[in-house]
Amino acid sequence: MRLTHTLIGALSAVLLTTTLPATAADRVTLPLLSAKTLPAACERALEIANARADLLGNLPLAEVSVETVLRPWDRMFAAINDVVGPAYLLSSVHPDEAVRTAGEACISNYISFETALYQQPALYERIKAASGGDAIDQKLRQDILHGFEDRGVALPPAQRARAAEILDELEQLRQEFSRRLRDNKQTLSFTPAEQTGLPAGYLERVTKDGEGNIVVGFDYPDVYPFLENATDGPARKRYYRAFQRRGGPDNLATLNKIVELRHEYAQLYDLPSYADFVLRRRMARSSADVKAFLADVRPVIARSEAADLLALRALKAAETGTSLEAAKIEQWDRVYYVEKLRQDRAQIDQESLRAYFPTTAVRDWILDITQRLYGVEFRRAEAPVWHEDVEYYDLYDAATGEFMSGIYLDLYPRDGKFKHAAAWPVRGSSTLLGRKPYSVLVCNFDRKGLTQDEVETFYHEFGHGMHGILSQTRYTTHAGTSVERDFVEAPSQMFEEWARKRETLALLADHCSDCPELSDDLIKRLGIARRLARGVSYARQHLYASFDIDLYDSTPEDALTVWKRHEGATPYGYVAGTEFPGTFGHIAGGYAAGYYGYMYSEAIGLDLLSAFGDQLMNPQVGAKLRRTIMSAGGEQSARDMVKAFLGREASNETFYQEILGRRR
Repeated sequence: MRLTHTLIGALSAVLLTTTLPATAADRVTLPLLSAKTLPAACERALEIANARADLLGNLPLAEVSVETVLRPWDRMFAAINDVVGPAYLLSSVHPDEAVRTAGEACISNYISFETALYQQPALYERIKAASGGDAIDQKLRQDILHGFEDRGVALPPAQRARAAEILDELEQLRQEFSRRLRDNKQTLSFTPAEQTGLPAGYLERVTKDGEGNIVVGFDYPDVYPFLENATDGPARKRYYRAFQRRGGPDNLATLNKIVELRHEYAQLYDLPSYADFVLRRRMARSSADVKAFLADVRPVIARSEAADLLALRALKAAETGTSLEAAKIEQWDRVYYVEKLRQDRAQIDQESLRAYFPTTAVRDWILDITQRLYGVEFRRAEAPVWHEDVEYYDLYDAATGEFMSGIYLDLYPRDGKFKHAAAWPVRGSSTLLGRKPYSVLVCNFDRKGLTQDEVETFYHEFGHGMHGILSQTRYTTHAGTSVERDFVEAPSQMFEEWARKRETLALLADHCSDCPELSDDLIKRLGIARRLARGVSYARQHLYASFDIDLYDSTPEDALTVWKRHEGATPYGYVAGTEFPGTFGHIAGGYAAGYYGYMYSEAIGLDLLSAFGDQLMNPQVGAKLRRTIMSAGGEQSARDMVKAFLGREASNETFYQEILGRRR
C-alpha cells in the first residue's frame, strides 16, 4: 500500500534509523488523509511499528539500555502519532462522514495494536531492564512500565486475553456514544409567541420555517442563548429536556455497558472498582482522596449556592407574581435567572456583549496576549485544512526567531463536527527527534461575537493548545498535555484569568478599533457579573463529579438510576424524562472516575496565579511558567512542577474564595 504526502518518509526516518537528519526540524502540518488513503496510512504505520517492536523484543538483554530500548520505543510511538493523531482529530471534525468513519476505524485498530504491544512479556522485560540515564529517562521508563501493567502484561494468560477484549470493546462503545451526540440532527421549532425575550441577533441567525417558527438544534450557539433569554418557561423546559435526551436510550445502554466492562477490567487486577484502578496513577491517589476532596469543598459550595438560589428565587417571584416560597428554581430556569441576576445586579446582558467581543477580534487579542506573556510570535501561514473556516498559525520564539510549532483554529459549528470545545494535541514534540508539535483548537462559537462566558471558554481551550505547542520535551511520550488527568486542566483554567482583568481587557482595543469601548465601569461590572451565582455553577460541577465517582467506585448500577439519586438530592430535583448520563461524553471517555479533576485542577490553577501578583502581563513570570510547566509536559510529576513554579505545595484557599465569589 502507498502512503500519502510525506508520511512514508517520516515513518521510515523515525522507525528505521537511529538518528534524524537536521531537516526533520522543518514544519510538519496535518496530512489531509482521505477516506481512501487514511486506512492505508494507518495500516502501514502499524505494520512498521510491529516490525520495530519485534526487533526490540528480540534484543539480547545484555544489550538493553536507554539508547537501545527507550529511545527507539519513543521513536516508534512518535511515528504512530503522525498518523493516529490526525485520525483522532479527523474522526471528530472532518465534514465528510466517510473520513470520520475511516478515522474511527484507524483508532480502533490502533487500540488493538497498542493493547497487544503492551501485553508482550519480552518487551516488558526489556523496558524494565533499561536502567540508567537521567531523571527524564527514568520517568519515561516508569511511564512505559505503567502502560504495560495497566494493559495486563502481568495477568495470567486467560485474564490477559480478556483484558484485550475489554479494551477493544470499550473503544467501540466510546465511539458509538460520541457519534450519536456528534451526528444528532434533531431539531425543535418554537412559535413566535415562544420566541419572546430572544435577542434580535439570535433570531436573525437561526433557521426559520415558512410560518414564522424558528428551527434550532443542539449546537451550543443555538441552545444556550435560548435558555438564557427566552421568557417562556414551558419553551425553555421543552428545549432543556430535549437537550438532556439528545444521546437517546441507546447512549444510556452504551454507558451502562461501558461501566460494566470497566468494573470487570478492575476486577482482573483484584481491585474493588474502576475508580481504584484509575486513581492509583493520579495526583489524587485513591477514591478515598477524591471523596475527601469533594466532601471538603461541599460545605463551601452549599453555602454559596444557598445564597445564590435565594437571589434567583426572588427574581422569579417578582417576574411571575408569586411568593418567594412558591418560586422554585427549576433546572430549565437556572441559566435564565442567572442571566437575569447579572442584568439586575451588574447591568450586564450577555448577548449585548457580542458587540464588544467580535470573534475574530478576540482571536487576535488572545494571540497578542499569549505572545507578550510567553515571549513568542504567531504568524498566519498557509497549510492544508479540512474545512474553509479553519486557520493555521506558525509559532516562533520571539527572542531567537526559531520556529517552534503550529496551531490550527476551527472555531465555528457545522454538521458532523464535535459539538463542544476542546484542544487536540495532534502532534507531540521531541527535542531528541527534532519534532515540532502542533495542536488544533476546536470550538463552536457564534461567528459574530462572544459572550463573557464564551470569551473565557476561548481562553481556556487556547491554554490547552499552548500547553501542546510550547512543549519542548525530550520524548514524544511526555509531550504537551501528557500529564496526570487531574492536573491537565490547571494551566488552561489559570489562563481564563487573562480574559477578565482590566490590564488585559484594555489590550482588546488594539484589535477592534470600531468596537464599543470597554470602559472602566463596564470592566468592573463584568467582574461583578462573573462572580455572581458562582455557587450555582460549582454545585453543578460538584454534582457531575459526585455522580461520576459514585458510578465508577462501586458495583455497576444503572447510570440513570444513579443520576436520579444524585440530581434528586439537589435543590432542583430530578427532571422527569431527562437522560443526562447519555449525553455525558466525558465519563464515557477519558474522564471516567476523573471528572473531579476539573475542580481539583482549578484549585491548583488559581493558586498558580499567585506568582503573578497584580501584574498578569509580567513576562518574567510568564517565562518561568513556560519553562517549568508549559514546556515540560510530563517529564516530571505535576506536584514537582507546581512546586518548582510556586516554590511550595499548592493550596486550596484561593479556590474557596472563588466559590464564594470573593476573589477579585
